Amino acid sequence: MGKLPGKKSKEKSAMKNPKDKLSFEYLPDFASFILNNHLEDYSREQLKTSRDEEVPLLKFFSQMPEEELLQLAEKSAKEFLTALVQNKARDYIVKSADDYIKNRISFLEREQVVAEDITIVSFIRRKTLRKLLSLYTNDFALFINVMEEVDRYIAENETSSFNAYLQIQQEKLSTINSKLEQREQELLEAQELADMGSFLWDLEGGKSSAFTPGLMKIFEMTKTNTLESFMENVHDEDRESLRNALEKSFHNDGIYECEYRFVKNNKTKKIWSRGKVSFRDGKPVKMKGSIMDVTKKDALLQQLKESEELHKQAQAITHIGNWSWDIEANKIDWSDEMYRIYGLEPQSEQITFEKFISFIHAEDREKRINEIQESLQTLQAADYLMRIVNPDGNIKVLRGKGQVVTNKKRKPLKLIGTCQDITKEHNLNLELQDKEEYLKQLINNAPDAVIVIDENSIITLWNPKTEEIFGWKADEVIGKHLTDTIIPAQYKEAHKQGMKRLIETGVARILNKTLELTALNKHGKEFYISITISQSLQQGRRVFIAFLRDISIEKQTQDELKFKTIQLEELNTSLEYKNNELERMNKELESFNYIASHDLQEPLRKIQLYTNRIFEKGKNILPPTEMEYLDKINLSSTRMKMLIEDLLTFSQTTSSTSNFEVTDLNLLLEEVKNTLSAIIEDKKVIIESTPLPTIKIIPFQLQQVLLNLISNAIKYSKDGVPPHIKISFDIVKGEKIKIRGPVPDKNYVELKIEDNGIGFEENQSEKIFGLFQRLHSKDKYSGTGIGLAICKKMIQNHNGFIVAKSNLGVGSSFYVYLPNENVGSLTRQLVN
Repeated sequence: MGKLPGKKSKEKSAMKNPKDKLSFEYLPDFASFILNNHLEDYSREQLKTSRDEEVPLLKFFSQMPEEELLQLAEKSAKEFLTALVQNKARDYIVKSADDYIKNRISFLEREQVVAEDITIVSFIRRKTLRKLLSLYTNDFALFINVMEEVDRYIAENETSSFNAYLQIQQEKLSTINSKLEQREQELLEAQELADMGSFLWDLEGGKSSAFTPGLMKIFEMTKTNTLESFMENVHDEDRESLRNALEKSFHNDGIYECEYRFVKNNKTKKIWSRGKVSFRDGKPVKMKGSIMDVTKKDALLQQLKESEELHKQAQAITHIGNWSWDIEANKIDWSDEMYRIYGLEPQSEQITFEKFISFIHAEDREKRINEIQESLQTLQAADYLMRIVNPDGNIKVLRGKGQVVTNKKRKPLKLIGTCQDITKEHNLNLELQDKEEYLKQLINNAPDAVIVIDENSIITLWNPKTEEIFGWKADEVIGKHLTDTIIPAQYKEAHKQGMKRLIETGVARILNKTLELTALNKHGKEFYISITISQSLQQGRRVFIAFLRDISIEKQTQDELKFKTIQLEELNTSLEYKNNELERMNKELESFNYIASHDLQEPLRKIQLYTNRIFEKGKNILPPTEMEYLDKINLSSTRMKMLIEDLLTFSQTTSSTSNFEVTDLNLLLEEVKNTLSAIIEDKKVIIESTPLPTIKIIPFQLQQVLLNLISNAIKYSKDGVPPHIKISFDIVKGEKIKIRGPVPDKNYVELKIEDNGIGFEENQSEKIFGLFQRLHSKDKYSGTGIGLAICKKMIQNHNGFIVAKSNLGVGSSFYVYLPNENVGSLTRQLVN
């Protein structure tokens, strides 16, 4: 960092010679900074600018290698800068002019130098020094002081160079007097080519003022003008600044420089003018200098400004900002886009280091501070990534690059760098990573084998299921040709030809189709697989994805299934024949039961008829023993009749869908009560029932079931205890019915008939539904033992079930279960 005015050491101040205007106060330290830190940068920048400005002298070095040219430039720059460091600028200028005059410049002949070289070289030297000055200091006052001394040197050097140039010309004129006019003309032509002119202005108002034709041409003058007349053509907005520049040169150090616009004949030119004032007795008497038409160069500068504006726009579009941190001043400079990134209005406030740190996300703050500290210690600024929190609470992700700027003692002066808002990119990358991880998990956990190959059939992916099916680990096959792994010999050529045809013509015969073929495992065993192949793009390259399943077991199962299907077809044929036989036999059995029942009833009626006649006529004739025999014959025939009637009823309990009707069970129950009304009244039977559903059934069969169950409840009641029968309804799941047969997830209608009768032992609950099964003496309880068998048969006709539960001496409960699809319009609310 350059030092501020007024803070220079006494030693440095003593080096300055106040009588010599080329004895500088600030320039030596700046020259030392370049010499020690940026000599190569200075040399390269001079070469670059020389090429940009198309310095005529460069044509003499066009065949020189770049490295040699750079060495030459460094040598020249080192001599120049060393002279400035030693505050021997005047000696350097004198020596340079003397070398030029005496043709002691080893790499250049003095005749090769033209006036434009002198001016442009000065311009290039000034421009290069000005550019490197930004690395030296950001103190504006110091910046101005250094540049004033640079300008003073440039002006003096130009004057000396021009004087040397003029002297050389004078020498040539004195030695070749005949060519004076020609040389003078060449000089003027050079000025004209360079859009330059020179002048000698008599400030005392005499007639000794002189102007070159180049100047006359630029200003379109035909004769010399007074200053006031000249000022009339200076642009109104620049006239005052030109007067001020002249006044400053008259009253200060005599250096004059100004840029202004000159308007004449409706044309506006941009003029750069530089000169030096001569004084006599403290009064300005003459000014000599040069002018240049810089209209074209000004246009280039305007383009540069526009380029800078485009740069700002580019920053806004790409969300890239630039920053610098003056460490000693604790001042941070941000570009407009940096403010926008941080959610602030551009240039709305001064940013300090503490303010900057406050924006950083709490979880990233310590890490960023450590990175900055490390950069200051190592003088190397690594790229960084961090999150910030804007004033509105919005979180952003930033990526940046930095650089440490030091002084000649390697002390950090600044951190400079760029920063980009990559929030969207960061979030997209996170989303992409999540998707890639998700895809990876899908592939790794896929139930199918997944293989990916490129256009050359090289394997690039081999998931765990593939390892399981084929036996190769992924690291054993990745990078190998597919035909060297799983493809059997008989398919290899077809695979090669298919890939070749697809790549050359785009015609695919097997893509997105499922095929069944054989493949090889690691041990060379061939087995059946199912394979589907699709194509995709990965990083702009075509790949092929195969999904495979081991179907060897399925193929074996299919073969077995075909065999079993044949067996089943044969079995079905046999079963159909047997069903037909069974149906025929059932019909014959039903016919036999019916005929047998009717044929048996006829002799029974005759037995009962003649027995009753004998009994009536023999009451007073036959002895008691014969009368007792007749009574037993009558009872046996009566019981035989009941048995035949029940057997007839059982034979008629067949099922047919055409017999099903939607029936209200409440009405059916009332009909049963009416049928049994006499015995109900005689035994004082109590029958309680909840509302029953409307259901699709075979009405007479379910009526018979209710009749048999209620009759049994009355028949097997306790002596001296009125029968109490409860009938209720519910809907239950098949899984809650603890018998074999019901479908677990199916609903069933449950009819429950409870009584308080004599009951039976629990182990008899299945036996009671068998034909002719009785648990009690026929002398005490009448019946044939067919009633419950009839109930079971009728419930089975409904695809239902009947269950009995009982405790001896407590009572019995019968549960009838019917499929729920038979339920009609009655709702559960009615039940509840």
